Amino acid sequence: MTYIVVPFDFSNEAEIGIELALQLSKVGDCVLQLVYVQHKQPDFGHLGLLDERRIAERELDAILERIQPRLSPRVRAERVIRQGKVYREIVDQAEMHEDSMIVTSTHGASGFEEIFLGSNTLRMLASTTRPVFTIKHGVMPGDIRTILFPLDTTFESRQKTPYVARLAKDWNADVKILAVMESANKAVRAKLQSYLAQVESYLDDRKVRHAAQTVQDADLVDLTLEQAASTPNSLIAITTRDKEAPRIFLVGNKPQRLISQSPVPVVAVAPVVEPIRDSFRATGS
Repeated sequence: MTYIVVPFDFSNEAEIGIELALQLSKVGDCVLQLVYVQHKQPDFGHLGLLDERRIAERELDAILERIQPRLSPRVRAERVIRQGKVYREIVDQAEMHEDSMIVTSTHGASGFEEIFLGSNTLRMLASTTRPVFTIKHGVMPGDIRTILFPLDTTFESRQKTPYVARLAKDWNADVKILAVMESANKAVRAKLQSYLAQVESYLDDRKVRHAAQTVQDADLVDLTLEQAASTPNSLIAITTRDKEAPRIFLVGNKPQRLISQSPVPVVAVAPVVEPIRDSFRATGS
C-alpha cells in the first residue's frame, strides 16, 4: 500500500498538488492523505488553535467529498491535521509509512509559500529519503508517458534508476536518458558512457522502454527543461544533489533550478547509498 502525502494550505495554488496526487493514485492500491499543518500559534489572530482545527477539518472534508468521484475503488482518501513546523510534520507523516511519497505544489500561501522559496525547500528535500513530487502552479498534470532522466558523471545521478524503473513499469512509460558530456576529456567521456551503459542495462533487464541522447557542452538543466517543454505528459526525475554542490549542501543547485523552473512535474529522489527497493547499485569508476 502506497501512501501519497499531500501538503495542503487551502491556497488556490495548493490545489494543483491534489491534481498531481490524483494522477499518481491511478496506478494501484494507495491512501491519499491531505495534510494540514497548524503552527503553534494560530494563523488567524481572532481564532484559537481549536477553532482553526475545526475549520480545517470541515474544509478538508469538503475537499475529500469533492474528489471522491475521481478516485478509483483501490484508493482511500483521508485528512490529517498536525501541529508544528510544516516541513518537519510533512516529512514525519510520510515516514510513518514504509512505502510513501510527498506530492506538493511548489507555490502556495502561508507556510507552504516558504517551503519552495528558501531554506525550507532544502530542509524538506534533505530531511527525507521518500520521493518528493513537485509541480508548479499553472501546470496541469496528465498521465505520465515519458520520464526524463538527466545523467552526468556523479555517483548520485544514477541512484534514481530503480525508482525510475518502478515508475516506468507502473505507468507503462518510456524513459529518455539525457546524458551530458561536461568535458571533451577522454576519461570523462569514458566515465559517462560507462554510467550510461549501467543505467541502460538495468532498464533492459526490467524490460523498460528507453532511449538515450548524449550531448556535449550543454547545460544539463537547460537541456532537460527544453526536452520537458517539448515532450507531452512527461515527468523529470532527479536526485537531490549535483556534482557542483559542496558536501555541506544537502540539495544541489541543479535540482533547485529544475524544481523551480520545470514546466512539468518533477520527482526528486534522495541519493541513498543502499539500493532503492531493488538490487541496483550505482557503482563504478
